[in-house]
Amino acid sequence: MAEVVLGVEAPGVPPASDLRRELTRRLADLGPDRLDVLHLVCGEFLANAREHGGGVRGVRVGRTAQPDVLRVEVDDHSPVLPVVMPKDIEAVTGRGMFLVESLSLAWGATPAHEGKTVWAAVPCDPIPPRPVPTDAQSGAQSAG
Repeated sequence: MAEVVLGVEAPGVPPASDLRRELTRRLADLGPDRLDVLHLVCGEFLANAREHGGGVRGVRVGRTAQPDVLRVEVDDHSPVLPVVMPKDIEAVTGRGMFLVESLSLAWGATPAHEGKTVWAAVPCDPIPPRPVPTDAQSGAQSAG
């Protein structure tokens, strides 16, 4: 990572909602669409670390050498690597890594001394604001 935007180690890893608020504050220039993708990826990694990885050891979000890519990293205690489950429309759970794979540019997991680090490269190019339509553009009739 070229620049760590947010880095937290256990036991100071906040709940997902606090992490979303902090990322929104620090990366407000991304716009809501890109922040939604970032929040989803972070939330999925945190949930998996807590549910399947024996707990979260650390979280890092940073800018990469590519100005339009953020890297998300979550460390946990389990050496078991995440998998993308086969698509099953009847399943109640198991879609998280499918979403991560669909929304990120790349993702993977790296074994570590005490578990693993799951990472994703998330697009973060700022989305230009949508133009506000004028009355003429929106088809509204002016009174008069």
